[in-house]
Amino acid sequence: MKKTVFILIATISLSACKSKKVMEITDRLPKDVALMPERDYSSKGDAERKKDEENMQKLRVEIADEIAKINCSNADDWRISPFGSKPCGGPAAFIAYPVKAEEELLPKITEFNRQSSAFNLKYGLISDCAVTPAPTGVRCENGKAVLLYGAAEI
Repeated sequence: MKKTVFILIATISLSACKSKKVMEITDRLPKDVALMPERDYSSKGDAERKKDEENMQKLRVEIADEIAKINCSNADDWRISPFGSKPCGGPAAFIAYPVKAEEELLPKITEFNRQSSAFNLKYGLISDCAVTPAPTGVRCENGKAVLLYGAAEI
């Protein structure tokens, strides 16, 4: 009889230890991709996504064209900026731009980064969440700015 009462009390005690907080914590854990809501693949959704992609591509080309107009002869005249946004956060890439065109380029780069982040959120994009390494500097090669990565390249 004592064993039965002990087992009953132990079972009730252990059941009581299971709190709602455990459930709340698991609710905040990442969900399985299979459980994500279905995306809108209708023609309207496709058309809107294409339009957003085209707008971003247009801005990307505009930025690249402005940068390409300026010859790189001195690496000290160039700066590095994050370019684009990964779905997990952080920059998708980096871009070198000339200091003398900073006033025209930085607002466009900032707008591109904003659009990229909004696009990721709007369409529920996912990525590998790897951190994109920041370049360590810029080097001029054949009139073009080249980003340097790692101490060995400097």
